[in-house]
Amino acid sequence: MNYNIVVIVSILICAILSLLLSYYGVLLILDENSSLFKMAQLIVALVSMTTFYAPIKHLLLKYMNIDESENIND
Repeated sequence: MNYNIVVIVSILICAILSLLLSYYGVLLILDENSSLFKMAQLIVALVSMTTFYAPIKHLLLKYMNIDESENIND
């Protein structure tokens, strides 16, 4: 598996986790009809995307035994 494929897969996994976490996490605090719901959901999604991306990518690279230096072909 290529390094670029691992990055894309980790972004997809992170996006799905962030979507679920932001929706249900904010739903616990705010009502869905609240005016702050979408803003809070966006903030939680951004924070969770930046928090979870690096560990997920690191685990996938370690699991697939891919070295980051393989990406430099030119």
